[in-house]
Amino acid sequence: MLQLTRSAFVCTESPESLAEMRRCFDRSHGIHLPGFLHPQLLDIAQRSIREASFYDRADEDLALEQCMHNNTLVAMLYLIVNDQGLLGTVRHITGCDSITAFIGRVYQMRSGVGHYARWHNDLYGARRIGMSVNLSDGEFNGGIFELREADAPTVRWAIANTGPGDAILFRVAEGLQHRVTPIEGHVARVAFAGWFQSGPDLLSLLKAGVDPRNRPASP
Repeated sequence: MLQLTRSAFVCTESPESLAEMRRCFDRSHGIHLPGFLHPQLLDIAQRSIREASFYDRADEDLALEQCMHNNTLVAMLYLIVNDQGLLGTVRHITGCDSITAFIGRVYQMRSGVGHYARWHNDLYGARRIGMSVNLSDGEFNGGIFELREADAPTVRWAIANTGPGDAILFRVAEGLQHRVTPIEGHVARVAFAGWFQSGPDLLSLLKAGVDPRNRPASP
């Protein structure tokens, strides 16, 4: 188990299990982490999201979504996800030894309002590994994450990631693209999503005034 609680990152996987996760990631460039958020932490996040305000955010012609305004939930998630134990485990699973911080945002995609995330690669700045954590209040339809070699006719890895609190990790690279298929039905697809990146740590990034919402398309 790899799981985030309100106070710590917990890893109960054996070295052999982590090595197999590394092999899976190397093969597919993506991996599913079931139960990544502790149920108590997921409940806190979902209750906060119900009361939060969102604004429309477009990234050129690549994505249109609603992004949650910064609030105490975003601050808490930033602090928890930048746990050194988690950063080290992600380095181990992905083979990306340069990872130093995670930045991201909470966003939602809904059906019938024109939201989309077309094929793109997320290459910008020091991004190395993408992550998306499902915070949806119910099981959404559609919204499948798909990953492929750039401009390839077939998908290499795909997952709906509808499990409450489940997460996915995926590689960000020149030769890879990903997208999210359209949402169907009345349940929104809500995620805490962003990138593990190299360079300065989180505190240094925040002091420098980095806004993680100004460039992303939707993992």
